[in-house]
Amino acid sequence: MPTTAHHQTDKSGTACSITRFPAQHHKEVPMPLVLSEAKAAALVNLAPRTMQAKRLDGTGPAFVQLTKRRIGYSVEALRAWVAAQSFQSTAEASVKARGAA
Repeated sequence: MPTTAHHQTDKSGTACSITRFPAQHHKEVPMPLVLSEAKAAALVNLAPRTMQAKRLDGTGPAFVQLTKRRIGYSVEALRAWVAAQSFQSTAEASVKARGAA
């Protein structure tokens, strides 16, 4: 909770208070290199099953095979994939969907 220090008078003669906040002791949390499939899906606002389907048909973001059964996604790969899915108009998106360049 902030504590209010003494009152000071500014140049206009109006009293104002100085609020001091206690020092925050934040523990720095490192950004993970790889997100789980569920967290990656949530980050790009898709269902995990949709991510799985996109991985199977090759239309999803690049993934990391962590173990034989565990899949992950790097934040960089997710950002790149989202950028590649971004368009200025529906006409531009339609051209890409048809395969024409």
